[in-house]
Amino acid sequence: MNDVQVWRDEFPVTRQWAYLDLANKCPLPRAVVEAWHSFLREGHEGEGIKDTWKAEAEVVRGKVAALLEASPEEIAFTKNTSEGLNILANAIPFAAGENVVVHAREHPNNLYPWLHVARKGVEVRVVNSSNGDIGLEDLVGRMDTCTRVVAVSWVSYCTGRRMNLWALGQHCRAHGALLVVDGIQAIGIVDTPVRRLGIDALACGAHKGLLSTHGVGFLYCRQELLESLRPAYAARASLVSASADSRALSFASDARRFEIGNANYGGLHALEAALDLIARIGVSRIEKRVHHLVGTLMDLLDRKGIPFVTPRAAEERAGIVAFQVPRPHEVQAALKRHRVVVSVIEGLLRAAPHFYNTEEELDHFARLL
Repeated sequence: MNDVQVWRDEFPVTRQWAYLDLANKCPLPRAVVEAWHSFLREGHEGEGIKDTWKAEAEVVRGKVAALLEASPEEIAFTKNTSEGLNILANAIPFAAGENVVVHAREHPNNLYPWLHVARKGVEVRVVNSSNGDIGLEDLVGRMDTCTRVVAVSWVSYCTGRRMNLWALGQHCRAHGALLVVDGIQAIGIVDTPVRRLGIDALACGAHKGLLSTHGVGFLYCRQELLESLRPAYAARASLVSASADSRALSFASDARRFEIGNANYGGLHALEAALDLIARIGVSRIEKRVHHLVGTLMDLLDRKGIPFVTPRAAEERAGIVAFQVPRPHEVQAALKRHRVVVSVIEGLLRAAPHFYNTEEELDHFARLL
């Protein structure tokens, strides 16, 4: 039995579907479903001791940190990517005259939080580019000495373009700006050494490349920045001490300062199972396999004369191929009737294969097109 078959056995969806839609959500692996069942049984039949769940959450925090080559103190648990970005946007103490640079083609949830901080007098520079894609030069061209934040998706949810974060981070440091990243289309799919990439903060949900469920995610924030960030909300979980005098709140010195109330303990239990699965396979192996599958799909589309907008170069893409077909919603529906799952995003058909897919599935998909 080869490795691919072992991986496919972990994903029952592969028995009946060619699931090419990881960029929308992952099909749940057996380990994650079993972890949820275990958590629910404990809450239903056992003691359900919250202290035990909290202790396990700290184990998961360490595993998230290890995936990012970060420290556990730099990880806060959230519900999703959007919450993480909003937490950060509202915690940065902007000064008069500072600006944020963000592209118009960003995912809306990495655009709206920054547009919202404009109410504080921050200039939000929404970048447009002639080809509609998010390019490094377009972002750098709008930066100046007053730029406080550059917000970008590591991998575009629409075109699949993979941003050169290391190069963008160099420009951010030269301008004294923070590099804030929406990582949901990359984490679990490509290696993510956050510090070596120059990322100051990154938000991610667990329901795509992390192979877990909705309702749980994390915010990474570089340790050196934490003390300068002012949480918009206060709760017992975010404080180390407090008094009846509301002016005497002492926030945690680490990323826990952003956590509010009880965590999604069941979601974290499931996320741990997903992280363990990813660790057993290895992110480097996953990345290599996904690069191969995406390249194979591009070759098949080329032979069919179907134009795609995702960059061809391996370093400029990750796990998404977006391409043009007439009447994409009709094509999507027809593919579903043949048990092939893809998305339509901004008029493009979007396929997102993952390590459990096979070359035969991609060939079948291309012939159906």
